[in-house]
Amino acid sequence: MGRRPVCSLRGAAAAVESVPIEMSEREKPHVDDGDEVERLVRLGPKELTWPQVCARARVSHEVADRLWRALGFPDVPPEESAYTTDDVRALRIAAEGIESVRGDHRRAALDAIVREARMVSSHMSRIAEIEVESMAELTALGLRERVLAEASARGVQQSDLGWVLLYAFRRRLDEALRRRTTLEAGDYPMLAVGFVDLVGFTRMSGSVPADELGRLLGRFEALASDVITEAGGRVVKLIGDEAMLVFPTAEQAAQGAIELVDACAAHDLPSARAGLSLGQVLARGGDYFGRPVNLASRLVDVAPPDTVLADDAFADAIGDTITLVIEPQRPKRLKGLGSVHVSRLRSADS
Repeated sequence: MGRRPVCSLRGAAAAVESVPIEMSEREKPHVDDGDEVERLVRLGPKELTWPQVCARARVSHEVADRLWRALGFPDVPPEESAYTTDDVRALRIAAEGIESVRGDHRRAALDAIVREARMVSSHMSRIAEIEVESMAELTALGLRERVLAEASARGVQQSDLGWVLLYAFRRRLDEALRRRTTLEAGDYPMLAVGFVDLVGFTRMSGSVPADELGRLLGRFEALASDVITEAGGRVVKLIGDEAMLVFPTAEQAAQGAIELVDACAAHDLPSARAGLSLGQVLARGGDYFGRPVNLASRLVDVAPPDTVLADDAFADAIGDTITLVIEPQRPKRLKGLGSVHVSRLRSADS
């Protein structure tokens, strides 16, 4: 963490004196009493070396080292006291059962828990960065003073801030479990996949001030989330000016992509375009892989501004509909995929 989040915590701590919350004088944070970051995260004193962590967790170095690196943290000298009892507990939980597995099953089991650690850590890192930025911004705006002060005083784990982060995870877990047992059952669900991007964004980013660029991307991200969710789909990820989308059906994907492309023009954003495909995909770690993903990604690259292109499988799945117009186009030669028959999709009332 850099200096800005620490400053934001100072602002949150100072707010305790003027914002009533249920905590004793002993619990109230004192701005000058040492490491404010540690008071927030409460990882505990770093009194253990890495060999001690492994010994206390009863996990071999073979397993522990791979898990630690999968979390994205560098190795430290074995004699350095850089770890806490929380590290012991986390390692013990993450590696539970692995030491009793042998042979090929052990290799598969180790690969599985390392893959889980790597993916979870990657997403948690982004969440942490978001919260660091949000704490500074909210403090400057005078928002959530009690919540931030409580987190600074009691630690995030015992605060409303910690509760709401866990609540968000519980909500997403509920949604994912229900979706993966119904609409996306199995490792290879049949889904409509789409990509939407802003035309000319890379060129424009070199001539637009950074703060204006940030606001533009913020509008695009908010618009994509709202439009696609309302259309029955899900934004898988946002990479700069490009959004990856999945939908249970081709018709939902077509409507959502068309609405998003039209909405960009209506909300003072650069022209947008979309590529859509349909087929079986590999679902892994909240992301999707396979030919339909590659095809949709290639289609958006060749789509003209304000246009939605789809492959034949996607167009055939829509069938006859009074709400959409399907206009066959000349075949497109796509990188790595050869010549592909495509159609332009538009709303019937456009």
